[in-house]
Amino acid sequence: MIQSTRFSSLLFLLVLPLLSFAQSNEDDQVLFQLDSEPYGIKAFNYYFLKNAEEPSADSAKIKVNEYLDLYVNFRLKVKEAIAQGQDQTPEFKEEFEGYKKQLAEPYLMQTKVNEQMVAEAYQRLTQEVSASHILIKSDEQANPEDTLKAYNKALDIKNKILAGADFETLASQVSDDPSAKQNGGSLGYFSALQMVYPFENAVYQNQIGDIVGPVKTRFGYHIIKINDKRKARGQVLVAHIMIRAKPDSLSMATAKSKAASIYDNLKKGASWDEQCKLYSDDVRTKPAGGKLQWFGTGQLVPTFEDAAFALKETGDISEPVQTRFGYHIIKLIDQKGIASFEEMQSELETKISRDSRAKDKKSVAITKLKESQYFEINPIVFNQLANYFDSTLLTAQWNNEQSQTNGSKVLFTTNNTDYTLQLFFDYVEEKQKKRKLTALDTYVNQLYNQFVEKSIFDEELELIEAHNYDYQMVLDEYRSGILLFNLMETEVWNKAMVDSIGLQEFYDKNKKKNYKLAEHVVVRRFVSKDSSVLQSVSTQLDKTNSELDSLFNSQEPLTLQTFEEKIEQGKNKWLDDHWAIGSSVQSGKNYFTLWHVVSIQPDGYKPLTEIKGLVISDYQHELEKQWLKALSKKYPMKLNKSVLKSYIEGFED
Repeated sequence: MIQSTRFSSLLFLLVLPLLSFAQSNEDDQVLFQLDSEPYGIKAFNYYFLKNAEEPSADSAKIKVNEYLDLYVNFRLKVKEAIAQGQDQTPEFKEEFEGYKKQLAEPYLMQTKVNEQMVAEAYQRLTQEVSASHILIKSDEQANPEDTLKAYNKALDIKNKILAGADFETLASQVSDDPSAKQNGGSLGYFSALQMVYPFENAVYQNQIGDIVGPVKTRFGYHIIKINDKRKARGQVLVAHIMIRAKPDSLSMATAKSKAASIYDNLKKGASWDEQCKLYSDDVRTKPAGGKLQWFGTGQLVPTFEDAAFALKETGDISEPVQTRFGYHIIKLIDQKGIASFEEMQSELETKISRDSRAKDKKSVAITKLKESQYFEINPIVFNQLANYFDSTLLTAQWNNEQSQTNGSKVLFTTNNTDYTLQLFFDYVEEKQKKRKLTALDTYVNQLYNQFVEKSIFDEELELIEAHNYDYQMVLDEYRSGILLFNLMETEVWNKAMVDSIGLQEFYDKNKKKNYKLAEHVVVRRFVSKDSSVLQSVSTQLDKTNSELDSLFNSQEPLTLQTFEEKIEQGKNKWLDDHWAIGSSVQSGKNYFTLWHVVSIQPDGYKPLTEIKGLVISDYQHELEKQWLKALSKKYPMKLNKSVLKSYIEGFED
């Protein structure tokens, strides 16, 4: 219910302008030239301000010049890709056309319906709904008989509930949602943009206690019970200490006891960061004191969310909370309500463009574009359309045998174009797919609607490409990004991966500078509040850390913490002062630490086999540096200093 391409891996590079065309406007001043090809200040300004905050008068010169270096380097790479003809390969053209259509949609969809959907989504975000559902699966491509069967089954369930049957019991018995057996169909609280659009509509358009449905979504038919509605809780920022354990296991009891002891320590004044660093099993967050990202309702497990939102004052700490991951102690850092419409508008527009409601928006957009393009269908030709097709279309083997006599007939017109049967036949031959469960006339109608949509959008797209500057910039960003990815893959990334001889030579040349390994110790570290515990541990070092953990923590879970580490000289003052094989005990404010140095390893160089990933990355940077140097010679840069100076001075006004 709740809601990559290779190009996505390149997005980190898009913090600099991905511009492939140069001087596109007669009044655009030339900022620089690469081998006589001009690049204007207008595009540079667009991307500079897009990727960074407007600089102050004091910082403008530094920031603009730093960005210019990145920009020029990028332009050099893209220029080389074009010089190699990479923009003419079939692979590039196919990939770029796919992105082009995706990028066009937000511009093609700029209609009133978009504004209405954004306003609707924001209004719904101010309220949270609790609902339960019973799902009867039905495939979107199912034949009418099976669809009707699923609908009638859902309707029968609804009637039983209205007659007095228990919703939760029925959900656990008949719902096709696997989780219903455990939760009786409950979905908890959620808000807008967290469910598919038809489901969202049903819960927001009905009242508490209503039994709604059958509601059709891409998953099937739903019978929905509206349990509650409340004001949105906003978002919360918390930290947590997690003791990991699996549900219904013996370890859960141990985790509960350990969490209770940590909570008791915190209530007695122990440092949160100290307890988190010592005991939390969330290795990703413990270095930062257990801090999580901002979240709202429906983003984490409900029990964790409820405990977090129950905290009222900054610094408040929850009692241990059980989830399916184990036990958590939660500390409130900050909280905030729903942002203003103006602050969320751009984000909502992006989310809606990817949401299932975009289909409705697209339908309205097509209707409006038809009006603006004076779309007119030829009813006589349209009514005869099915006569040109036979059962071979359903097996994707249809071919156009009628084109010589009928291809010139006009199927529909716009203000710019006559769309003939021949154009439609060509489209069908290319796009036809096997359709075992679809009636012939239904499939012909689907292909016709797809052809109309494509034709209408293609016409509008030509106008956008010619006149919409923002779209030109975004489109070129992706075009250049694909070219850059392909070229970097060939010239830098893959070369460093496969050139084992070059990699070895690079390592040998740079190991004294970059890959030195200082003298270091292999240590076992033990932490406890009780020095006598560490005294006992020191007599049993023949046991493994795991064995010691089980031995000392069987009665009191926080008695002993164990670690195994490698630490370089100069990284820990205590070890520096006790740099010898053997044991030493360090006294802290609240804890004692037993350090047992197992071995001392001499200085030298980190072996290539152990740091190959790091060396490959460094080698890639070196290859790129050398390559850019060669490109700078191949395409000399001539900077228009007066234009650059005027641009920088503009930030000082």
